[in-house]
Amino acid sequence: MDILYNADRILELFSNLLKEQHFVLLKISGVVLTAVLAISVLLLSTIKEPQSAAFDARQGVLDLSAWNPEKDQRIKLDGEWEFYWNRLLPAESVNLTGQTREPDAYADIPGSWNGLEVDGKSLPANGFATYRLVLQNVPVEGTLAIKKKNIRFASEIYINGSKLLEDGHAASKLAGYQPGNSPQIGFFPYHGGDIEILIRVANYDYTDAGIPGPIFFGEQAAMLKTHQTSTAVEIGTLAVLATISIIFLISYLGSALYRNRDDSLLLLGLICLLYALYNGMISERVLAMIGPEISFSTLYKIKDFCSVACLGLIIFYFYRFRTGILSGWLTALTLFIFGAYICIIALLPISVYGLAAPYVIVLYTLMLMWLLYQCALKFLTSEHGDRLSAFLWYAALLSITLYCLDINLFSISIKENMNIGQASIVLFSILMLFLAVLRFFEAYRTVHALKDQLLLLDKVKDDFLSNTSHELKTPLNAIVNISESLLKGAEGPLTDNQAHNLAIVTGSGRRLTYLVDELLDYSKMKHGDVPLHRSATDLSSFVESVLRMHSFLLGAKKVELINRIPAHFPPIFADGNRLIQIMHNLIGNAIKFTERGTVIITASVVQGKAEIRIVDTGRGISPDKLEHIFLPFEQEADTGPVVAGGTGLGLSITRKLVELHGGTIHAESAPGMGASFILTFPLADGKGEKRSNILPLAMAPKGAGNRLLRYEEPSIVKGVRDEWIVVVDDDSANLQTIVNLLKLEGYSYAVTTRSPSVLELLVKLPAVHLVIADIMMPDMSGYELLERIRERFSPSELPVLMLTASNKAHQLKLALEKGANDFVSKPFESEELLARIGGLTRMKASVQAARDAEISFLRSQINPHFLYNALNAIAELCVDAPNRAEQLILQLSSYLRRSVHFKHLDSKTSLTNELEMIEAYVAIEQARFGTRLEVIIDVDADVDRNMDIPPLTLQPLIENAIRHGLMSSIRGGRVMLSIRNLNDTETRFTIEDNGIGITRQRMDEIRQSTDGSKGVGLWNISSRLKLLYGRHFQMESLDGEGTRITFDLPNQRIGTDGNGGYET
Repeated sequence: MDILYNADRILELFSNLLKEQHFVLLKISGVVLTAVLAISVLLLSTIKEPQSAAFDARQGVLDLSAWNPEKDQRIKLDGEWEFYWNRLLPAESVNLTGQTREPDAYADIPGSWNGLEVDGKSLPANGFATYRLVLQNVPVEGTLAIKKKNIRFASEIYINGSKLLEDGHAASKLAGYQPGNSPQIGFFPYHGGDIEILIRVANYDYTDAGIPGPIFFGEQAAMLKTHQTSTAVEIGTLAVLATISIIFLISYLGSALYRNRDDSLLLLGLICLLYALYNGMISERVLAMIGPEISFSTLYKIKDFCSVACLGLIIFYFYRFRTGILSGWLTALTLFIFGAYICIIALLPISVYGLAAPYVIVLYTLMLMWLLYQCALKFLTSEHGDRLSAFLWYAALLSITLYCLDINLFSISIKENMNIGQASIVLFSILMLFLAVLRFFEAYRTVHALKDQLLLLDKVKDDFLSNTSHELKTPLNAIVNISESLLKGAEGPLTDNQAHNLAIVTGSGRRLTYLVDELLDYSKMKHGDVPLHRSATDLSSFVESVLRMHSFLLGAKKVELINRIPAHFPPIFADGNRLIQIMHNLIGNAIKFTERGTVIITASVVQGKAEIRIVDTGRGISPDKLEHIFLPFEQEADTGPVVAGGTGLGLSITRKLVELHGGTIHAESAPGMGASFILTFPLADGKGEKRSNILPLAMAPKGAGNRLLRYEEPSIVKGVRDEWIVVVDDDSANLQTIVNLLKLEGYSYAVTTRSPSVLELLVKLPAVHLVIADIMMPDMSGYELLERIRERFSPSELPVLMLTASNKAHQLKLALEKGANDFVSKPFESEELLARIGGLTRMKASVQAARDAEISFLRSQINPHFLYNALNAIAELCVDAPNRAEQLILQLSSYLRRSVHFKHLDSKTSLTNELEMIEAYVAIEQARFGTRLEVIIDVDADVDRNMDIPPLTLQPLIENAIRHGLMSSIRGGRVMLSIRNLNDTETRFTIEDNGIGITRQRMDEIRQSTDGSKGVGLWNISSRLKLLYGRHFQMESLDGEGTRITFDLPNQRIGTDGNGGYET
């Protein structure tokens, strides 16, 4: 029996041994297979895109006749390029015919010029050169693209003599050199012929120079798609890493707040964050696009810092939290070397610390291999409960090792992309996150206890969103139904009803906006996060603005909106933005349930507070529902109003907002008798804006409240600067604040509390550089004022800065659409307002300078043209009629003396002076042509001969008619100038002749000319009229029947023109 027992025992032990060995073999096999698979994928990724040998350049020429863009969407411009050492060839010095001196060598691309022999010498890394390639027989036309990946270290790419791309600044000397090496793509039109590509390269930083990466070429769509795909992959990788980093860092903060601090979460968060930054500065380098103002050298140093810092943190993490993997002395030595290298990166230039980079790369590669070996060993010796985490640690180290190897292969141009590396670093971060989740598995049990509560809240959220989504369909249906009715001809041809329906469409969109706002406000109120910016507020103007906003919602309803709040009603102490929201909810609610009748808003002072009533003649509310309508999600089913947006939140939000202001709200109604909403607000007496650094109106000493109104209305003050700024705001406190800021900056300014006064100031003042206007004005809204200004001035001629108490997107959009240059939300920061004022005034000054220069240039072309013809005429009379020539010289002298008066860029002359010049010119021409020339000048008696016109406007047209219209014919002819008043503000000028006329082809050439090459006189005058008045002249002509030129000018005297009262 003992023998049998011992035999069974031996068999059992042997069986267990086999099982254990089998499991160990499985673990070893798993480690080996995982490593082999990862390395195989990495090696396979080094296989570059296949490309036909027919596309390899030979001696600087690449024949693309065999290129099929549908099959090969992009090709690499690999092969032999012409190489010019120590020469940065100008683009114009090399042409497609190859008329240039022989290249110094032929360099292979991709490849480095290090070691390339020129004149028997091996080239160093530092220096500059030009690469040249000519593409022949390109089989496509249209927009083509070129993309560079890696050119060290500064480059400029020219296509057919035109600069396409520039990265840094390639210079022949270090003083003018700026490094830059980011992937770029450029597009250029191609319409046949050869394509010459010049790449100017300079390097004074890196140990390896030239073009180590391929140059890609193809059609725009295909190249852009590839570029966008690689950029999207890099952005996605960056987003994943940044998100996981944020998760780690937030978890670390949570652990520090609620239990013992877990430094491993901090390290993991920093590792992922630094890898996110590092990954965003290699390959497509998307982070360089975010900060283009940062120099390339700085970005390059940040990239190298992130690379070394990440490896240092990983080594420290494994030493601290994975005991038994790294010894203390090895960790300390490695971290010391990495720290020293980081200091070198910060203090020394790239050209110096780059020499040590290969040794650092070897060090951290060896350290990663050692960590990978130790993790594999830990997994092989792990117990049953630790096998999953041990394998995940091994997989994470394998991923980061693959990532580093992939980067190294990409850096030396063995690989053309980093797809494997991108996937590896994402996998690493996910695995580390998963390991952190395993470590906090017990904490998950606590979270699980909250699941039921979260599910309940989730159900409430779902119900809420469901109700909201359902209500959102109502305005959307209105948009769709109205659009369909118009398309089907329900209103017949496009008539005035079209504008009405479009207004309804706009109203529906605005209602959707307010629905979203209500949802956001309700969420904020639940958490008590509703800040108020209260100040003295003009109730009447705010209500009037809201009524105007709601006028488009009336549709077919016969509802009259009436504001009976007097303009002199005491200001209330409220947040203007929230006041608009309250009024919108209540007025919109009243409109919705009033088919016909009135909605009246009144206000009175009751017991020291402002009592506001919104009264409608609608359906009314049941008395037992008057309180329910103010509860969240409550709606009166049949007879009572609901919130204007329809979610059941509007009145609830309104009540809370009123109560936050220290007021009350309630409703009075009966079915069929309409409804009244009564709310109270505190008056502004004795209260002010707490957030303002300037003493508000209400808190000013007695007698100071209307300080601006003490001055003459409007108040005009000349500052030390010539920039004039007009400010209009009905809020005296805001007005005073802006005045103080303008005084500090030395601006000249004019302030007013009335919008119509702005239009008067634009005529009265010299050149106005900026108008600052509040949107909410009682007499004329900011929108209407903006429209009136834009009738006379373009946004570049007179910038307008709008002030708004609301941040509603549609209101700001409306202001911009009506021509506002910028806007500032109230309450505003002084620095922000001054910065915007400075930017707009500088824009105005630069536009005016450019306009003056162009007018001066245009005018200078006419004077030589006239003088040349006049002197020729006098020269012809000197022999035959010297006395007559003397008279003509005196007349010409008179003309020249007058012309001195026009040398100012913005000068104008009177109509009388222009007519006298015409008479002098006509006298010269009649002396030459005698009876062949007849000139008639017909000026109506009611025409103001002192009206201002641009000098040399009429005379060149008369000259043009005589020279080209009449004197080209042997019989001569007649020229007639007629001047008529169209009305009190416009005068029409007509120049017509009965000469040979202009052919249609010639007319088209004159109209299409943009530089005067088809006739200086006509083009010049037309251009000046366009610049000064925004209009061209009208020209009519038939071949053989004469020509008529007509244009209208404003009937103004010098100093009272439409450009703000200053001479132009």
